[in-house]
Amino acid sequence: MTKVDLNRKLSDEDYRLLAGMLSRVLGGKVSNVEALDGFLTALVVGPDSVPPSEYIPTILSGETEDGDLVFESMNEAEEFYGILIRYWNQISRAFSEGGIYMPYLIEDEDGKIHGNDWAKGFLTGTHLRFDDWDEIVNDDERGGPFIPIMALAYEHADDPDLRPFNEAITEEKREQLVAGMIAAAKKLYDLFREHPKTIDDTGMRKPLLRQKVGRNDLCPCGSGKKFKKCCGLITFH
Repeated sequence: MTKVDLNRKLSDEDYRLLAGMLSRVLGGKVSNVEALDGFLTALVVGPDSVPPSEYIPTILSGETEDGDLVFESMNEAEEFYGILIRYWNQISRAFSEGGIYMPYLIEDEDGKIHGNDWAKGFLTGTHLRFDDWDEIVNDDERGGPFIPIMALAYEHADDPDLRPFNEAITEEKREQLVAGMIAAAKKLYDLFREHPKTIDDTGMRKPLLRQKVGRNDLCPCGSGKKFKKCCGLITFH
């Protein structure tokens, strides 16, 4: 396997490859790259570390078993995981450097962004540590950042009672919500950044992986299992 720089930013080709693989997941909770960006962002900024063995199944799983992502070869699987590691590190680095992380948002045919999938992906990420996040959401003083995220996540909810607006939102209002959503991620990161379980001595969230792991080595997610029995447990055609 060719050595990969795990701190290299994702290229347009990397995003294209991710989009192609995610499109093969049918009815999953992480529907596209925008949703994946929101999902990973929630994991990076969150109150507790979530190991890959917990969150990778969410990315790969469809609505039913037949809809799961099945890799066509070991090379494709390694490519996917390599990009995913770099994606995590890219997001973590942006926050640890103190700046605003600019998410990957998909433009429609008119060149406009909507932000709904990112917001849904973010909420999906919070559900992996629901109790911890729920304390923030229901806190009057700390729950404010969730307002724009919730508004965009439930804008087109099947249940009309969950929709935040009775009428279609204006372009100006959407821009405000998207800007608020981006700012919210930074506020939530700052809220949790002193958490000792998720911050290393450089101030960064723990990365997925820093070096190549053998199949018989302990999994870097901290499960205590061998890599081949944990995050390396992959199904192929």
